[in-house]
Amino acid sequence: MHRVLALLLCLSAAAPAAAQTWRAVYDLHIGGLRALQAEVTFTLDGPRYRVEVHSRTRGIAAWFAHSEQRTVVEGEWQGDTPRPLAYRVDGHVRGQRRLVDMVFDPEGRPVLRAVLPSNSSEAREEIPPDRALGAVDALTAVVGLTRIITATNRCEAETRLYDARRLSRVVVRTAAAAEVVPNDWGTGLQGRGLRCEIESRLLAGFRLDEDPARPPEPVKLTAWVATLREDAPPLPLRIELAPRWWGSAHATLVRLDRLPR
Repeated sequence: MHRVLALLLCLSAAAPAAAQTWRAVYDLHIGGLRALQAEVTFTLDGPRYRVEVHSRTRGIAAWFAHSEQRTVVEGEWQGDTPRPLAYRVDGHVRGQRRLVDMVFDPEGRPVLRAVLPSNSSEAREEIPPDRALGAVDALTAVVGLTRIITATNRCEAETRLYDARRLSRVVVRTAAAAEVVPNDWGTGLQGRGLRCEIESRLLAGFRLDEDPARPPEPVKLTAWVATLREDAPPLPLRIELAPRWWGSAHATLVRLDRLPR
């Protein structure tokens, strides 16, 4: 569920005109039921950026398998390109501790300092560090994409993502521009912006019990991105995951705040 959430929130920040910290809250529904809430806090202007996602199960999902996780990335700007410096995930998923502590060397190579549970204990193939050279975490990919959206009013991007367990290729394309975002999602929030199509395909980090000749199907998302007010960055109002075995899944923006400086 948390891997899906990372993808669902891959557009959940954007660069404001002046250094400012924002907080966006999303509700994730799966099969029509509220399953997860995520609070995204981000500061992107200046020489460095920081994005934090705090997610926890909600509704009936919390009765059966409580999960809570905090993901933080800190990085720096090299021109208009974000470069991650440190990435950390810490929490519990279905009663199991999940931890990733990773930094990036000056060449952009990820260096793992801690991974729990280990990839070997999960029967997952190890990824050599050099193969992940130049790949970034999902939140850093967000930061770079939002600069593209702000500059071009289009969501055209390709990148490789690495989370200490999997290496993926993500492609983002503009499906429609200046589309009126529907206002029937129960939040009262609407705007005018973009409909973006996102596809993520696993490159490495397969489970050892999977048939390598039949790689997993790519994960496909649709995001409606809009600006809600003049001083706010563009944000996704709704993100939909293509139906899978658990049914439909969507994340909806329910709150946006500008935090005090």
